[in-house]
Amino acid sequence: MATTSCDVAIVGAGLGGCFLALLLGRRGRHVVVIEQGPSVPSAGADFLKPPGLRVLARHGLADLVERHGLRRDTIRYYHDGDPIQECRFPDGGFLIRPYRELVELIYTSCAMEGVEFWFDAGIADIAVGEGAVEELVLGDGRRLRAGAVIGADGTKSAVRQALGIEQMTMPYERLLMRVATVPLSASVAQLNRLYFSSEGWLTYLYPINRDQARVFVGLPPEDDKEIFQDGIPALLDELKKFVTDSSDAFNFLQPATWQRIKVSALRVAAYHKGNAALLGSAAFACHPMTGMGMSYTLHDAEILADVICAAGDDPELLDRLLHARYEPRRHAHRQLIDYGDALASTFRDREAYLAAFRPDLHVHGTAAVPEQVSEQVPEEPPALQRA
Repeated sequence: MATTSCDVAIVGAGLGGCFLALLLGRRGRHVVVIEQGPSVPSAGADFLKPPGLRVLARHGLADLVERHGLRRDTIRYYHDGDPIQECRFPDGGFLIRPYRELVELIYTSCAMEGVEFWFDAGIADIAVGEGAVEELVLGDGRRLRAGAVIGADGTKSAVRQALGIEQMTMPYERLLMRVATVPLSASVAQLNRLYFSSEGWLTYLYPINRDQARVFVGLPPEDDKEIFQDGIPALLDELKKFVTDSSDAFNFLQPATWQRIKVSALRVAAYHKGNAALLGSAAFACHPMTGMGMSYTLHDAEILADVICAAGDDPELLDRLLHARYEPRRHAHRQLIDYGDALASTFRDREAYLAAFRPDLHVHGTAAVPEQVSEQVPEEPPALQRA
């Protein structure tokens, strides 16, 4: 087959890959996005916190993304059933929008900028020579040559492997995560609540639209085998021990389908080599308790777009700019990963968790201050605020 040439090849059509493609397409770059699946991915976080929303606003996307999203400005935390703190978010709070909907919005915007998407396109080989990616070979025989290559292809990144960049994956072995989508109850519509127990369980309940909610349950692996083999009654018995102000959601858990999620931290030795760079969970992964992964990835894509456009067609300049302007992001990511590790390792202990909690990282340096609250907390109006 003939070889196709482009300015930038992006492997992976998740949020980071699509957003970078959009920014580059707007600046006149010929971009090809390669995605192994039949469409944009559906698995990902449902939250955009203020830093990510500010990135989208800088590029005229805030109104589009918020149009059918849910705005919240508070998360209340509980330990063994007692409210222990609240985190309040400034600047209009954070946005809840199902991941697939968010990515599809960005993907649709890419079409107006001439970005090409190749779906069902698995990578068969990546030719690397003299420290740069020379050619991508797809499973169907197509070949693609690009001035810059971005690996936005997840924690098992083929681009990262081809570049020989070392990775360190640290599974959170003491905590298994399961998620279900259920009908929305009044308590979940009212407020996002995250519950911890001294037995090593956590439960997070939040709305994703006016009719549905997500329920995350984290539990020790030895409990997972017993609970989900015995069925939902056993799960409810455990949740009733520490989930207090969201008990009206219990009835919706009976018919729920639970999906098991593997959660790990990922660190890599470098974010680029030559003309190729890593983005999103190909570069780093932190515990979802931080809620910041997508916001950091959007800012990373913004930096990459600036670097690629500044380098033009000069591969040596691209390498230097990636080293000078993108590699320093590893420091911010390391802080976030360490913070996620701290949250995951302390939530069993109320005082240790409160000591580990960092408002600056939870809202990316803005003035959200956790507040100690008593057991008697005034209730908010039972309504969702739609952006």
